[in-house]
Amino acid sequence: MTPQKPAAATSGPIGAGGVAIDPVKLLMKYKYILAGAGGLGLVLGVVAYILLLKFSPVWTSSVIFEAFTPNANIVNPTAVGTGESQNEIERFMLTQARQMTREDVLNRVASDPRLTREAGFWAAQFDEGGKIDQLAAVKELGSSVAKTRIIPGTRLIEMSASCRWKEDATALAKLLKEAYMTELRRVATSSTQTQRDQLSAQLERFNNELKDMQNRRDTLLRDSGMSTLGEQGSETLQNLYLLNSSIIETQKEAELRKVSIKQLEDQLNNPSGIQYTDFIRNEVEQDPLIISIKQDIQRLEAELKGMLLRGLTREHREYKRLDAQLQGMNQNLDQRREEALRKRFDANLDQLKIAAQSLENQMAEMTKQRDTLSEKQQTAARALATVRDLDIKIENTQRSIATFTENLRTASMLADLPTSNRIVVASDEKMPREVSSPKVTVIVPAAVLAIVGLVSALILAIELMDSRVKGPADINLMPRTRLLGWIPDASEDPAGAGAIETTFRDRPRGVIAESYRQLRSVIAKRVAQAGHRSILFVGGMPGSGATSVLINVALSMAASDKKILIVDANFRRPGAHRVFALRETPGLADVLSGGSLEDAIQPIGEGSLHLLSAGTRDKRIFEMFSSDKFSQLLAQLKDRYDLVLIDAAPALVASDGFAIANRCDASVLVVRALGEKRGLVARLRNDLMETRGEFLGVVVNAVKPSAGGYIRGNMRATHEYQNPSEAQAAA
Repeated sequence: MTPQKPAAATSGPIGAGGVAIDPVKLLMKYKYILAGAGGLGLVLGVVAYILLLKFSPVWTSSVIFEAFTPNANIVNPTAVGTGESQNEIERFMLTQARQMTREDVLNRVASDPRLTREAGFWAAQFDEGGKIDQLAAVKELGSSVAKTRIIPGTRLIEMSASCRWKEDATALAKLLKEAYMTELRRVATSSTQTQRDQLSAQLERFNNELKDMQNRRDTLLRDSGMSTLGEQGSETLQNLYLLNSSIIETQKEAELRKVSIKQLEDQLNNPSGIQYTDFIRNEVEQDPLIISIKQDIQRLEAELKGMLLRGLTREHREYKRLDAQLQGMNQNLDQRREEALRKRFDANLDQLKIAAQSLENQMAEMTKQRDTLSEKQQTAARALATVRDLDIKIENTQRSIATFTENLRTASMLADLPTSNRIVVASDEKMPREVSSPKVTVIVPAAVLAIVGLVSALILAIELMDSRVKGPADINLMPRTRLLGWIPDASEDPAGAGAIETTFRDRPRGVIAESYRQLRSVIAKRVAQAGHRSILFVGGMPGSGATSVLINVALSMAASDKKILIVDANFRRPGAHRVFALRETPGLADVLSGGSLEDAIQPIGEGSLHLLSAGTRDKRIFEMFSSDKFSQLLAQLKDRYDLVLIDAAPALVASDGFAIANRCDASVLVVRALGEKRGLVARLRNDLMETRGEFLGVVVNAVKPSAGGYIRGNMRATHEYQNPSEAQAAA
């Protein structure tokens, strides 16, 4: 049963045409070329510096300006206000740096009659019949002569003038400075006057408002009858207090009257009669009529007593007459007394009602007076609040007037200060002592960097265009391509040179032998996982070393107690029999033509390794690899051996390998470092992946260590570790 073909693993980043570029390796590889480029750049830089210094020097003269904050004062012009923003001064400096090279400033310089006298060489290039071409001069000034910059970390602005003549550079810097300061003073004067006009107008407005508010305050005080704040309010409040007290007392007295009236009215309605007070009764008893009646009664009683003393009886006619008269007088007394009591009672009741009504009237009058006083008090309170608001506004306005007056005074004084424009000249122009360009410290390094950079770019372009497989890293960068392993170049093996095909047998402690052991481990692991028994080794181009790789892998497999058969299927240039000094025939071609398999297989040494050579030349028919006979033969061989390793002609010159790959279990592509190109490897990989057998991966053969790489160091370390006696002797 044929094992299922697994999906090919992806190794390295996805992206066709990937190139492994190691800067350290490139540097070490081309270090002498880069050093030569640096030397050439140094020479060219020195030559360029000498030529520029002679034919095109640039002299620069500078003027330094200092910027001040907007609230600088007379005592300390550099004082910074507590509310000043650092961003404001930075914006101001940036603005002024641009103002220094404005067109109107440059026009002032170009039209200045001193230009031709003080900067004659520079001005001569714009002379048109004794007259300066101002348009061209302004253009030149703005493009290459006048420059400004803010000195970092300071409040200094540098304005410079550059040209080929140092005297002219100094003169141009002076003219630029004066033109800028003239323009600055003009703008500042206009701005200061505008500011003072605004302050004066604001002061006048505040004064008018103050006068209006004071008039309104006086009018309110006059209309409300107050000469001072709170005068009328205090008197009205006192009157209200007294009036309220009177109202309360009157209300209490009226309530008492009502209670008394209610009591008297209740007695009128009492069925048992009116209960007169002792006070009323005493008043009635003092009535002259009652007293007269009582005196008449006393006289009659005295007469009756006298009649009894005279011996008259009660039955006497005169006694009875007087007694009847006495009874009538008593009845009259009771009647008169009752009438007097009722009359006095009614009089008291009427008096109480009249008094109660009088109290009610008094209360109504006092309530009306209270309401009038309350309204008057509210009016006074409103007037008082308005007056107080006006007082606050008047105070604020007076404070504003004082502030604006001080600001106006300060503005007038600051207008005469050197710092009124917020810009002063900190350092005047000076004659330059050395050229500003060219600079040897700039020209020479720039030339060196340019030449080295150009050569480096050329080297990088060559490396990028070189699509050959240089080492295992190139395979790792190819998509869907597994790197099985890599074999160092035999000349780099510290164990010594020898037969490349039998390196594993002849130099078992060598670095190359160790590389084959690592390759054997990778192949054996995949073979064990997938159950493969036949593997094709095919080279990309002639000379890739596929035969030597196959033989060394076979030797390493046989050394691990595996029964291995090498099948030489390279009918075009067979070579496996020559490696082991065995006969060429009979071989594979003879077996496929009907010959004996037993006679064709040859043992290699006394181990478990055997060889099936290519066979008789005349019987080598290439189409046999696509026949069923070849498939049947492979099946027989897989039954007899643990692993069958098949060598085929290079894939670039023959299609035999692809036919064999369709019959065996797996295939391995062998490429030679600096031989096959990546495009070829990718194409062969795709073709092998399309066959029935699994494409295990790529083996990179004859890898040479590059400058700055790790291969040579690893090889040396591996050799010294496996050959300690040689390492100690060398030490």
